[in-house]
Amino acid sequence: MARYECAIEAVKQLHDVILTPGSHCYFDHYQSNNENEPLAIGGLLQLEKVYSFNPIPEELTEEEKQYVLGAQGNVWTEYMPNSKKVEYMVFPRMLAMSEVVWSKVENKDYEEFVTRLEQFHNRLEALDINYANHLYEVDGKLQSENESLSYELKTTIKDKTIRYTVDGTNPTLQSEIYSEYIKIYTNTTIKAAVFNSEKQLGTTFTQELNYHKAVGKKITLSVEPHKSYNAGGKEALINSISGSNKRYGDKEWLGFWGDDVEITIDLGKEIEINSIEIRFYNAPGSWIYTPELIEILAEGELDETKLQMESLPHELLLPIRNDNTSLKYFKKDFAFDNKILIDSKVRYIRIKVPNYGIIPEGKQGAGNKAWTFIDEIIVN
Repeated sequence: MARYECAIEAVKQLHDVILTPGSHCYFDHYQSNNENEPLAIGGLLQLEKVYSFNPIPEELTEEEKQYVLGAQGNVWTEYMPNSKKVEYMVFPRMLAMSEVVWSKVENKDYEEFVTRLEQFHNRLEALDINYANHLYEVDGKLQSENESLSYELKTTIKDKTIRYTVDGTNPTLQSEIYSEYIKIYTNTTIKAAVFNSEKQLGTTFTQELNYHKAVGKKITLSVEPHKSYNAGGKEALINSISGSNKRYGDKEWLGFWGDDVEITIDLGKEIEINSIEIRFYNAPGSWIYTPELIEILAEGELDETKLQMESLPHELLLPIRNDNTSLKYFKKDFAFDNKILIDSKVRYIRIKVPNYGIIPEGKQGAGNKAWTFIDEIIVN
């Protein structure tokens, strides 16, 4: 986003520019959360986000807007061994970008666009274009209200049927039809797919929900995540859903650019906890660095008479394991620490995450601020 902000500054100096931020215009990023997607450089840029792009930044005055000549989609081929892979990465996102630059904002309608796109697939097939078809994929969202959790399913094409299971089996034509939110009370694996009257149309959607003691509770952040990596909001850090193991651009990963961040979780009342775990993305080639140390403080009620600093003091934590070169975990296990009482109760959890700082010379992005990406904080 540094380059995007530089473009805005160039406009303010009355230079002509073409806007092409990585958040909306990099077609070498993944285009689906489906773990079966072909290898890409990283990030996530779904079709709807491309279509939502407005190349005229809100920061500009009416006079300055005339210097924005348009937008541009970008693709680099390090992970694309042939032209068919390039086709897969650019279609249909190229079509969405075309409407971005050809249409007035008030005339754009994503639902109407995908209805036309569904029919346009016939033309792409006639032209032997290896396009990506994600129109029949299922997407999901966790809903929290009054500490009651439920899960919403939806699909892009509105006249199709979603069938689902909650026992880990794959959905079939005999599976339950989705009509209202699915209530969540414990660890749950939801599988769903789009069907017509005869067969399954898209891939099977799978969502594992790791129900823990912080899910649905109140969370606050000392700084806001960067606007390009805040799709899930702060609640994404405690919503029982882990981000993708392959890409940092999905709605479960929150990105902070150059900022230290302090996270506070209010459990609502004092309860016993056994452990706190937090996960980071680590991709120095994309300017993303895991902090070398984080600091966790667990407290009782926040008044002078009940502060439980003796029971649960500050702890400096080191990574406990790596199951992927792009993932690093920190965990504090309170229940087995001889320094504290196993039955200690806490209400507030504070996690201080320092930013890596300025990227050193010799590294990709040297001289720029590093990114920090955080996903689920698990409290058990």
